[in-house]
Amino acid sequence: MTGQGPNLARPLFFFDLDDTLVDHHAAEEDAHRETHAFHASLFGSVAFEDWLAAYRRNNLRLWHEYGEGEIGRKTLSERRFALPLADLGLDAAGGAAMGAFYRDAYVRNWRLIEGAEDVLEYASRAGVVGILSNGFREMQQAKVARFGLDRWVRHIVLSEDVGAMKPSRVIFDAAAKAAGGQERRRVYVGDSFATDVVGSKAAGWFPILFDRHGRGAPEPVVFVTRLVDLKPLL
Repeated sequence: MTGQGPNLARPLFFFDLDDTLVDHHAAEEDAHRETHAFHASLFGSVAFEDWLAAYRRNNLRLWHEYGEGEIGRKTLSERRFALPLADLGLDAAGGAAMGAFYRDAYVRNWRLIEGAEDVLEYASRAGVVGILSNGFREMQQAKVARFGLDRWVRHIVLSEDVGAMKPSRVIFDAAAKAAGGQERRRVYVGDSFATDVVGSKAAGWFPILFDRHGRGAPEPVVFVTRLVDLKPLL
């Protein structure tokens, strides 16, 4: 953002990255499908659906422990494949090589969610656009670079840089500070009620839930099921 004066009072429109702008869920599943097929001799009779469920269950727990400061990034990376392999009675020693294969496949399968570029362009004309995301720095920055999101995004605030993960107020306050810290309208769009809606609301932002799959929310919240529907709300 350049200049002073009126620009400083423009509203903030910050977006989650995974499953809000980039289809992480589909890329993850497609990458695991490739991983499962490539390592067929290791998986044996273990079905793909059983593998994916075991991975996601362990990965969710590991990210929770990481967010709580109970484990570090190295431990998370080492265990995210070894643990589900062990749970399924498979050779956990193959976890490191499998993880490397998966990461390459995951990157190949990145796709933007429909409407992402359109809504970012629109938001950039109406206010100051940012991305606020959990996740490892180099992976999230690579997604931004792959799709040229910095055409519209002026601020990228990542949990690894801040030292706190959503829904912590710390990361939302860091985003507001990065954008200048002035009092202004602050809107946050994300797909998770627990981390995006609860976290941003507690930090004084106006939350909008991107409920692409129509799952609903445990309490009333402004939501959209298509990114294009954000335009009148911004």
